[in-house]
Amino acid sequence: MPEPPRSVSRRTLLAAGAAGLAAGALGALGTARPAAAASRPDIGVAAYAFPLTAVRLLGGPFAANAGRTHSYLSFLDPDRLLHTFRRNVGLASAATPCGGWESPTTELRGHSTGHLLSALSQAYASTGTAAFKSKSDYLVTELAGCQARATTAGFNAGYLSAFPESFIDRVEARRQVWAPYYTLHKVMAGLLDAHLLTGNAQALTVLLGMAAWVKLRCDRLSYTQRQNMLDTEFGGMNEVLTNLYQLTGDPAHLATAQDFDHAEVFDPLAAGTDALNGYHANTQIPKVIGAIREYHATGTTRYRDIAVAFWDIVTRHHTYATWRCPPASSRARRPSPSPSGSGWTPSTRGRGSSTSAPAPRPTCS
Repeated sequence: MPEPPRSVSRRTLLAAGAAGLAAGALGALGTARPAAAASRPDIGVAAYAFPLTAVRLLGGPFAANAGRTHSYLSFLDPDRLLHTFRRNVGLASAATPCGGWESPTTELRGHSTGHLLSALSQAYASTGTAAFKSKSDYLVTELAGCQARATTAGFNAGYLSAFPESFIDRVEARRQVWAPYYTLHKVMAGLLDAHLLTGNAQALTVLLGMAAWVKLRCDRLSYTQRQNMLDTEFGGMNEVLTNLYQLTGDPAHLATAQDFDHAEVFDPLAAGTDALNGYHANTQIPKVIGAIREYHATGTTRYRDIAVAFWDIVTRHHTYATWRCPPASSRARRPSPSPSGSGWTPSTRGRGSSTSAPAPRPTCS
């Protein structure tokens, strides 16, 4: 097969990085109710994606796949996904708990609720089907109720999660825990999507409370403590907080986003150095997407250089073609250092989770 391009166009990469926010914030057309436009324009972006409301799939395999996804979203019981959020703040729940990664004993519990918020918001924006918005609105209302009980439950104001705040104490103290900020990022991103794509104002209020809570946690740490904390997977915290900064213009959100700039990963990339061998791929990609957004927000070329170097290094030296997925979960695997290498070998570097054995797959059917 042809060798991957030696250098991606900065315009292509940066425009792609802005697509997610642009799809919601830069114009909602058609049946979905528009949200307010971003208060800050992006820097260094030459093209934006069409909003979901401006595109309709015609008959064919893509429309069929979308239909199956929409059926699944309609099938999911929101009360089951809310169960651990409610129990975390002492609220009653008669729902049957989910299993797998969403079980009440799994430390990653809660992330699927964030994914569902994003999916429902995107489905509403692309179809205008009111049921998707109604389910999204219900989730937001119930999550707001959980957040309102944070202090009653012994947590800091603004905290919203399916697990106790002590998980954050553990990640800050470098004690074993499975990626709590990864899960919180999914919830925050889902709330932002609910606001931008469905016009839900309460979703933004809840998100702002979470952002203030994140700032509280980060502000009391030293730079060294924050950097050590980032050894545990944290999803795209820098991305969602930068997106919030672009939306609101509040510089506190950008400052908190930059607290999640992982120097161990970013510094070599900024210098054009390949130090990625041994790192969990799915942990690093959201960090770099966050770097793209930080460039769009600040114009700081170091962030752009990090993203471009990551693309060049990964596509040239850490990518191989295969006709199927690796036989085991890639969450505990790393790319080979050679483009012609065997591909994947066990590793947990850059993950920082509490378990070394494969976790059960998420189930909520």
